[in-house]
Amino acid sequence: MLNQLGGFFMRHQNHVWGWVRIAGIAMIILAVLAPVGRRMCGSFYYPRHLFHPLFGIGVMLIIMAFLFRKKRRPEPPTNNTVPPLTNRMQAHYHKLGMADEDITFFRAQMAEAKEKIDHLQANVERSPKLKAVDLNYGMVRVSQAMFQAIVDDPLHLASAGDFLYRHLPSLVNLTDKYIEISHHEVKTKDTWTVLAKSIEVITQLSQTIQKDYTAFVHSDLSEMDAEMTTAERAIHEHDKPAGATPPDPDTPPAAADPTAGSDSADDGKDE
Repeated sequence: MLNQLGGFFMRHQNHVWGWVRIAGIAMIILAVLAPVGRRMCGSFYYPRHLFHPLFGIGVMLIIMAFLFRKKRRPEPPTNNTVPPLTNRMQAHYHKLGMADEDITFFRAQMAEAKEKIDHLQANVERSPKLKAVDLNYGMVRVSQAMFQAIVDDPLHLASAGDFLYRHLPSLVNLTDKYIEISHHEVKTKDTWTVLAKSIEVITQLSQTIQKDYTAFVHSDLSEMDAEMTTAERAIHEHDKPAGATPPDPDTPPAAADPTAGSDSADDGKDE
């Protein structure tokens, strides 16, 4: 029961504090109008001592509502960081058959991914060890390439789920922790062990992101192979002599006649 109430409060905290403020204002009004009520109603009125606490409680509720609403003001939604949609990209999405709701959701996801990639790049610039990993495995470059591949093919967003929601966030978190620990003034043996292990895991994640990219663009590679095969076939057809009949692939080539050469030799001797 308490968990349910807590969850309700977290979801509707702005409304709750709004009602708290209204209750505080009501208590102050009651306290202020108490003398009027006593004069108008004669003996039928609330005891006077009830209204002094109501005034103080009302003031406290208003102050609490103001302070907590200001403190708990929600962060701006992610969509506020989404750049404006250009006409070219809108036409690109509509050409793929995406509805406006799908476009909004997709662009919000990609804006969040771009923020993580920029964060990752900033982390790499802050650490020589991370720079070395990035130089060898291109975690930033591959992440940027993966981002662009998803933008070009938004209909396969689900295929990039591991990259967007598991591998990239884990890589960003690990690099954050690595930088935080590496800046400790005093490093023990355990500290160096954790840092070394972190670099190993970051390297493995960089390799995993490479696999994510390869798997995502695999369909493009297959389509490219098919296009090249078709183009090569067309080139061979174009280079054949006019009127030449292509050989039947089911008919084996005719064997050379061993007597053909001897007959010509005999004819020469007869002459």
